[in-house]
Amino acid sequence: MKPTRLLRILIGLLFVLAGALLFLRLSGIEVPFNIPAYFFSWQMILIIFGLFLLFSGGNRNTGLTLLIIGAAFLARDIFGIGLGQMIRYAIPLLLVIAGLLLLFPRIRSKKKRRWEKRWNSRNVDTSSELQAVHIFSGGSRLIRSDSFRGGEIVCIFGGSDLHFRECKLSPGDNILNVSCVFGGVDLYIPNDWTIRSDMTTILAGVSDKRIKTSVSSPGDPEKVLVIKGFLMFAGLEIKTA
Repeated sequence: MKPTRLLRILIGLLFVLAGALLFLRLSGIEVPFNIPAYFFSWQMILIIFGLFLLFSGGNRNTGLTLLIIGAAFLARDIFGIGLGQMIRYAIPLLLVIAGLLLLFPRIRSKKKRRWEKRWNSRNVDTSSELQAVHIFSGGSRLIRSDSFRGGEIVCIFGGSDLHFRECKLSPGDNILNVSCVFGGVDLYIPNDWTIRSDMTTILAGVSDKRIKTSVSSPGDPEKVLVIKGFLMFAGLEIKTA
C-alpha cells in the first residue's frame, strides 16, 4: 500500500474515532477511559489537516502553516508556553531546517523532468478567468490560457498552487481576487510580469520571491496582474515560474 493512501486511511479512521467519541461525550455516555479535552480542540483539527496536506501530496506550504499554528496554540494551552518562549525555541529550529536545506538541496534537473509528468487534463486550466475554491483541501493547477484576464481564488483552511509558466495575459490590468483564511496561496509567475498588490491582511502577508538578478529589467507594462483581496492567518507567495 502506498504511504499516502495509508495516511489517508489512518487520518480517516482518526476522524471517525474522534467524531464517535465526541458524540458519546455530548450524549452524556461515559467511556471506559479518559479523553483529554484538547483532543477535541480546534488546535488539534489544524494539526491533523496540516499533517494530511504535508504527506498526502496537497499544498505542503499550507500544511506546514496549519501544523505550526495548531501546535503553537496547543503548546500554549497545555504547557503554558508564551509567545516569547516559542520565538526563543523557534530560532534554533529554523537554523537546523536551514542547515538541512543546504545539505540536501533540490536538484533542478529532476524537478524539470517531473514537470511534464505532474500535469494532466484534470489540473490544467485553459479558461481566461480562473475559479478555484479550496475548503479544508489543497490543489495545484497549471494555467495555459492565451488571454488570461484574472479570476477568483478562495481558500479556507486550505491552499492552492497556481502555475502561470505557460500562460499569456490579456492587455491591460488583469485582476485576480484572493480570499484566504487559515491557508496559503503560491503563485508561480514569470519574472517579466508586472505585479500590483492591493491586499487587506490580518496577521498575514504577501511576498514576491521571484528570482532577481543584477540585470533584471522592470516588469513589462503590457503584462500586468493586479492581486486584490483579503488574507487572515494566511500567506500569499509569488515565486518564479
